[in-house]
Amino acid sequence: MEDFRIGEYKEDFEYRLCFYTEPGGGSAFPCDEHGNVLFNQMEEPAVRNYNRCLELGPGHFPVAFKEVEKRTWHWREPNSGICECGKRIEIHNEYLGAGECPYCGRWHNIWGQLLNDPRTWSEGDDW
Repeated sequence: MEDFRIGEYKEDFEYRLCFYTEPGGGSAFPCDEHGNVLFNQMEEPAVRNYNRCLELGPGHFPVAFKEVEKRTWHWREPNSGICECGKRIEIHNEYLGAGECPYCGRWHNIWGQLLNDPRTWSEGDDW
């Protein structure tokens, strides 16, 4: 495998303006860190729902009315490299630390080393 790259850890976040009716219930709309709703990221039904939340007012939201929440998520991009077939692939742990090239069917371990097809493996093999 050529041009092997170790996957990176990533992080992203978004802000939501939340109207909670109970724990686990309510509505949320994209906003900036100050609670300004980002209408350009919303479809018309979502805009109508947002306006409905404002019309109902605080008395209809016993848990929280217009609370800004920051949601953060983390993930790891998979290792990748150029397979012997010439295509760049992501190497996923599909089977015992190995992944199959979706283009040619070759198998690589998560470090990019070429392996025999797992169907040919038997117990005690030195991979």
